[in-house]
Amino acid sequence: MKTFSFQLSRLTSAITALALVVTLLAIPASTPTLASVGAQSYIVQGADVDQVSRIVERYGGTVTSRLDIVQGVGALLSPSVISRLLAEPGITAITPNTQVKLVGDGGDDDTEAGVGPNSPATDYPDVVGADVVWAQGVNGKGVTVAIVDTGLGKHKGLFRDVKGKTANRIVAWVDFVDGSRKPRDPNGHGTHVAGIIANSQKGADGEWNGVAPGVKLVGVRVLNEEGYGTYEQVIKGIQWVVKNKDKYKIKVMNLSMTGPVAAPYWADPLSQAVTTAWAKGITVVVASGNGGPGAMSIGVPGYNPYVITAGAFTDNYTPDDWSDDYITPFSAAGPTTDGFVKPDLVAPGAHMVSTMMPQSYLALNHQASQISNSYFSMAGSSQAAATVSGVAALILSGNSDLTPDQVKFRLMATAFPWIDLSTCPADAAQPAAPELNSCQALYSMWQQGAGRVAAPDAVLGDLPDSSANQGMDIWADLGGDVHYEGHSYYDPETGTFRLRGDGYGQWAGGYGQWAGGYGQ
Repeated sequence: MKTFSFQLSRLTSAITALALVVTLLAIPASTPTLASVGAQSYIVQGADVDQVSRIVERYGGTVTSRLDIVQGVGALLSPSVISRLLAEPGITAITPNTQVKLVGDGGDDDTEAGVGPNSPATDYPDVVGADVVWAQGVNGKGVTVAIVDTGLGKHKGLFRDVKGKTANRIVAWVDFVDGSRKPRDPNGHGTHVAGIIANSQKGADGEWNGVAPGVKLVGVRVLNEEGYGTYEQVIKGIQWVVKNKDKYKIKVMNLSMTGPVAAPYWADPLSQAVTTAWAKGITVVVASGNGGPGAMSIGVPGYNPYVITAGAFTDNYTPDDWSDDYITPFSAAGPTTDGFVKPDLVAPGAHMVSTMMPQSYLALNHQASQISNSYFSMAGSSQAAATVSGVAALILSGNSDLTPDQVKFRLMATAFPWIDLSTCPADAAQPAAPELNSCQALYSMWQQGAGRVAAPDAVLGDLPDSSANQGMDIWADLGGDVHYEGHSYYDPETGTFRLRGDGYGQWAGGYGQWAGGYGQ
């Protein structure tokens, strides 16, 4: 296998310890054990899926699922045979069936609460400028978003169209947890995420409560009532979305979950699955995670360099005033373990009021976060990812032929970098390059990415016909011919993260170097 990479300095042991923060957002990477047979669950991969299945069975294993999207199978195997199985010519990798969980457990960073009968107003569509896009007739119509999560609840805002009429907005449903044939969400997280993206109810302010209220939805349940799932379940869900993308016009897929990093992005089965979805034409939006604010706290699949990774900021309860906004301490930060700059951008992710059925697990366990009968307030990068998924749907609604790389470019090219305007040149009321080089960054690139998402410019702006992920051959990467490392490195002499090359790394304002602490 030929590997091309930007050489990434190996981090010192002190910085490596920071990477342990990644595990805070997922339960330990132990695999489920069947006590009766002593077997454990694995993802077994090879060049030919049929051959892999035969080899697994020859070693006394049981194939539990076929995972063509990663050229492998889910399998129950005795740990005693793993080393011999891995030596088989037809086997390329064996990975424990790692557990993942939703990003956030329903807690919030505020005290906003109160039960009432009416549909409350939500502020985040205004904060990202979705209302400006709606005014131009763009609301997400023509786009289907797949929610790979805990399920979808029967909330009116997810079933009715933008005119308030009952419509078939949930066009497909599949359950990889217990096989339910109708949409359900015992946990509540998936419904909350879906509401941020797609809620068509209008609040007290007379505006839609979701970012892209005209989209259709596909529900893919891969996490259980408590918000946990496995690599196998999530990969099966992604595989289903890719297989059915044309049938249901799926253009965006939201993954608000995380797992611990145990391998480079190109070797991890879940990361491989999201890479394939991206390569197949689906814009994949993932959460950075809630393990911040320390460096290298982004997990799987957020560390994947191709997809769109969203961190979280708060409007500090003043949606019309940006001056007091800040990136939340829980928002996971980069660089990734492969040296890439992540998150790609940040979006609202605090005191996020959205849909949730009152009898769901999160609602019952976080009753103080109830806003009205079927609205709850949550905080997390899950919610930030949902906001970005909504904006991505608006982009595709107005520009249906864009590729995922083009959508990512539009999001990042139009994001507002977090800078201290008081440090900018006096004659630069709206600083842009090259004036930005004279401004002081309030957060490094590994905390804010390109900056805060801005829907009007991303959707309506007259931008160059360009793409993100330039210089990366995704199909060669998937084929094992080439893999990549990012430009980030740790400089032990200065005790900071830095970026090799020109551009961001040369910004004296602090954007291109970071000591790894919050507020530095």
